[in-house]
Amino acid sequence: MDIKQLLTMITLSQTLNYQKAAEQLQYAPSTLFKHIQMLEQEVGAPLFCKTGRQLALTRQGEAFLVHANRMVEHYYLALDSVCPAEKLEGTVSVGGCEINIGNSLLTLFEQFHTAHTETRLNMMMTHNAGVPALIRSDMLDIGFFYTTRPGVVSGLRAVPLYREPVYIMVSWDHPLAQKKALEGMQFMYPHDTCCFVGEFLPMLEKMGIHLSKTTFLGGVQLVVEQVRKEGAMTLAPHCAAQHYHDAYGLVRLDMDEDPIWAWENIVYKNYETLKPAARALARSSAVYADELVKKDASGWIARPNGTA
Repeated sequence: MDIKQLLTMITLSQTLNYQKAAEQLQYAPSTLFKHIQMLEQEVGAPLFCKTGRQLALTRQGEAFLVHANRMVEHYYLALDSVCPAEKLEGTVSVGGCEINIGNSLLTLFEQFHTAHTETRLNMMMTHNAGVPALIRSDMLDIGFFYTTRPGVVSGLRAVPLYREPVYIMVSWDHPLAQKKALEGMQFMYPHDTCCFVGEFLPMLEKMGIHLSKTTFLGGVQLVVEQVRKEGAMTLAPHCAAQHYHDAYGLVRLDMDEDPIWAWENIVYKNYETLKPAARALARSSAVYADELVKKDASGWIARPNGTA
């Protein structure tokens, strides 16, 4: 396989339309068919299928797409690493939910600012589900986006950085800090559209656990205040849990059940068309993720395929 074949698969997974993908890549449709056919022969499985007239990724295609994105990302990182260093300046518009860019990734942004003092990061906080739309409308250059399984973000390139568990968080002096009974608890979270909520509430229902109240408050600070005041619980991914402990005094509950898993993704339209400073942030994010996995003593942070 080569980089053109991988780019063809990624683009087709975004458009799910051969004609649109051909126009975007400036290839003849027959070239796209050939690229996909050669990839499928090498992989040994179908990557796309048709349901009626609608093109879709197969299960094998979804699994392979995660690695295709990573291979293309590292290809461009390799090219950039041997190019003369450019003077990076200007503004990069970066977005994500408050838990993500305001908690989990603070160290990444601090390191980038230290390395590139003439580049300004314009941070835009939004709810997690709203990140892709802001990139498509060109309000963001780069987004950081949680998903609870690897997959496709329609029309965009999503590169998974690492996988981490999501914890239940309570106040340090809450009785549940010593116990595991969730029946009758209150649950508070910033937004009901978050993928964590979409996994957590059905999980409780399946376990036969009934909450007394579920409230969505729009911001982390409000949630934390109410969690402490009302003795409620909330959720935080592994990389934000320490900040929740240090800054807000919350502790995580260690449950017997398998955790919800979150994939941290960096999302943008096309790496090739990103401004130099945005490409530098994408490179820094990949390096940061690799270092995070290597240095994680707990063993909970893993590469996107689940390996430490």
